[in-house]
Amino acid sequence: MLSLSSLAGWEESVLASIAGASGTPDQRDSQIERSGLYGEYPAIVNAYIEHFSDPDSALEALKRAYFLVWRSAMAAPSETGIPPLPDGTIRVVIDELDAWARRDAPDDELRWMLGHYHERGPSVLELYGASPRLVRLAASAADDDWRRAAASPATMSRRGQMGRYWSTLLANSP
Repeated sequence: MLSLSSLAGWEESVLASIAGASGTPDQRDSQIERSGLYGEYPAIVNAYIEHFSDPDSALEALKRAYFLVWRSAMAAPSETGIPPLPDGTIRVVIDELDAWARRDAPDDELRWMLGHYHERGPSVLELYGASPRLVRLAASAADDDWRRAAASPATMSRRGQMGRYWSTLLANSP
C-alpha cells in the first residue's frame, strides 16, 4: 500500500503533467486523453480506498477520496485530470463516508469540508446514493464554516489535489 505522502506526490506529478496541456478545453482534453493521464485518478482513488481499513490513515484517505469524487462531478476533466470515475469506486467512497456519519465520528475538518462541498454541489451526495443521514450532516454545516476553522495553506500542504484546492481557497479568502 502506498503511503498517503506517496499518493500526494503521485497527485502532484499528475497535476504537473496536466498543467502542460494547452489550448481550448477540448484541445486540453484531447492532449490529456492521448497522454493516458486520465487513467491515473481512478487508480489514485483506489489507492486511497486501500487505506480505509487502516485506522491511522483511513480518515485522511476518506477526505481525499471524497474530494476527488466530488471534484470529478463538479469540474471538467481537462481542468482536474479526473475523468468520470467508475460507479463501483464512487460507491465504496460514499459507503465509507456513510459509515463515518453513522459512527458520529468527531472530525471538524471533514464536517466543514462536507458543508462546503454540499453548498457548491448539493446534488452530488444524492446522485451517488448517500444516506439521508449523511446528506443531513453535510447540509447542517455552513458553507463558510471553513473560514472559522483553523485551516491554513500550511495545514493543506502535501495533501494532493484536495490540499491544492483548499490552499487556493484559503489564500484567496478575505
